[in-house]
Amino acid sequence: AQVNDVSVHFIIDTGASSIALGPRDAERVGIDLANLAYIGEARTANGTVETAPVRLNSLAIGDIRDEGVPAMVLRADLDQSLMGMSYLSRFARVSIEANRLILER
Repeated sequence: AQVNDVSVHFIIDTGASSIALGPRDAERVGIDLANLAYIGEARTANGTVETAPVRLNSLAIGDIRDEGVPAMVLRADLDQSLMGMSYLSRFARVSIEANRLILER
């Protein structure tokens, strides 16, 4: 996906409620970590982590582009960011076929 016109590799995580960016990806897409308010918590396989709400200027997958997308930044060492259900639910169809993710609106 392209977040704020920067390529970000996501893991599709149907167990995640939101888009969750790791600190490295957040910095790469222009989010200033020093000015975030870590006011939430998320339960992960590695325990509870603090979260900061953010709004992504843009998120694009192929020809599909959305603006003002809500997400969170995790205060945790996250190797890859997670694309959760808050974004996936925007699609009429989400399926995996022959090792390909199919998203339709």
